[in-house]
Amino acid sequence: MSATPLAQRWAAVLIESAYSPMSRRKLTQHLDEHAARLRAGQAAVAIGEWLVRKRFTGPDSLRRTLEVLGPEFPPETLGALASGYVRATRDQLFAEQEKVRDSLLKAVEDAQRDLHDSEARFAQVFATTAVGIAIFDLHGAVVEANEALAAMLGYEEMPKELFAEPDAAALAAACRRMLESSVDTDRREWELAQENGDTVWANVVLSVLRGSDGLPKFHVALIEDVTEQRMLQDWLRHQSLTDLLTGLPNRASFTDKLESALATGDPHTLAYLDVDSLTIVNDGLGYAAGDAVLVEVARRLRAVLPDAVVARVGGDEFVVLIHGSPDVAALAATIDEELSEPVYLQGAGVAVSTSIGFVHTSGPGVDPTAVLRRAHSTLRRAEAGGKRQWALYDHEADATGRARYARIAAMPGAFENGEITVEYSPVSWVSGDLAFVEASLRWGTFGHDEVAAYADALGLASRVGRMVLQDACSRGEPVLIRLSRDQSRDQDLAAHVRSTLRACALPASSLFLALDVRALPDGEDNLEVLHDMGVHVLLHEFGGGFAGLSTVDRYPIWGVRLARPPSERLARQGLALLVPLLRSAGVHVIGGPGDPDELRALGVDLVVTR
Repeated sequence: MSATPLAQRWAAVLIESAYSPMSRRKLTQHLDEHAARLRAGQAAVAIGEWLVRKRFTGPDSLRRTLEVLGPEFPPETLGALASGYVRATRDQLFAEQEKVRDSLLKAVEDAQRDLHDSEARFAQVFATTAVGIAIFDLHGAVVEANEALAAMLGYEEMPKELFAEPDAAALAAACRRMLESSVDTDRREWELAQENGDTVWANVVLSVLRGSDGLPKFHVALIEDVTEQRMLQDWLRHQSLTDLLTGLPNRASFTDKLESALATGDPHTLAYLDVDSLTIVNDGLGYAAGDAVLVEVARRLRAVLPDAVVARVGGDEFVVLIHGSPDVAALAATIDEELSEPVYLQGAGVAVSTSIGFVHTSGPGVDPTAVLRRAHSTLRRAEAGGKRQWALYDHEADATGRARYARIAAMPGAFENGEITVEYSPVSWVSGDLAFVEASLRWGTFGHDEVAAYADALGLASRVGRMVLQDACSRGEPVLIRLSRDQSRDQDLAAHVRSTLRACALPASSLFLALDVRALPDGEDNLEVLHDMGVHVLLHEFGGGFAGLSTVDRYPIWGVRLARPPSERLARQGLALLVPLLRSAGVHVIGGPGDPDELRALGVDLVVTR
């Protein structure tokens, strides 16, 4: 059924005057039904309300509706429709206003509640936090402070003037500087005065509080007591620069003091001391006694040298820095005399001596570590002469010793890189027939004796010895190997020899091992074990001392290789008497290298040609 023209015109003006999600077709159907009820004189007021409910409330919606319906309906019907429309519009407006009012009331209540909660939280934090809080006005005067700050500054109750006058002035000045520089936060560590006159170290964070207009209103300071942390830092710094046992400066602290002293350009003397025989005290009376000795040495050094800087730089090593260039002989005697007085520990009167290395130095630009090294090197040179010795730095001796130590230090790398090799030279009977070859170490210009001594100094003796043994036995011919001191007394020597002979399939009788006579008696067990294995055992560096002769008499020695004899007449006469004595004991004597005719005259059995 199609809609009436009235309904179609009415739908057209409503759609033009207001928006409603209702489709035109459906709207036309509704309006056709409403027009029928209006003709019947029914529901005019309800139809006006319906128009409002369906959102036909544009500025012209009611006017144009009345224009369309005017020719068809009496004024009473149109008035009732308009009355319903106006009343529904008013009710809708009131509902919207109520909703807005409720929303506004809720927003205000929420804001007030949030403000109350925020203020309560701040008050709780302000009152209970362990951090001191102070609020200042823009002139730096305290407006409010919490109890934690009062307690931090030593007050039982909140005083009228919380900060001491200098602290208050400093805080006010800091607040003014923040405003002038437009900086909102300032952090610093401050030493604040307490009520009793003591001080407290605090971390202070100053901030600017701004109002809603963005302008500064107050300053707030958060103040945290860091006195204990400061004391801990100072203690740790002291510990890092102090020897804990003696209370003297340690190496790091002394190096700084030495650098400062040298920078003045004034002459100074550095003494590097090593306490002799402290190991005897430690092993005999215990480490507690050894520590007590070190403490006493430190005390006496400070007493006898009150104007010097005394430090402990190692286990039993001390250094003394003296202004000027004193007589080192007299200084060494003074120190020795002071330390020679016994200190009684566990009923034993213990006294120690020191070996000392002295260095005179002056002028700016001197490297303190170089001065320490020179003094230590001089100390080692003094100790080479025995206990209770002293020495003064000598440039030439230091350069020679340093070059030697540099060579020794480079030996592990040379060994790994194959720079240390084995070379062979013939050992012949005096008749000229070849007896066997001798294996010798070679490292550049350094021969066997030097390389073996370097290996012993670095603890490489066992590794180098195994390398020589492997290389020599792999040749499959009789060979002589001279062992270093450490190799001669190595407890694993026999095991290494046994495994190498087995790996190379070399008969034990083809191996001639010469142990260093200077390693006895520590190496005497190796003499017997190697002999029992079938190895020919010899002694080298043999000079005819009583200990060597006793070893030859007590052990199955195949032969001896003579030490290079001195040039003095009496020594050579002694050597001439020694060779027949050894041969009468059934021992083969090896001489050389040297003049073959001279060696034959001595009566040796074998000669090393080079």
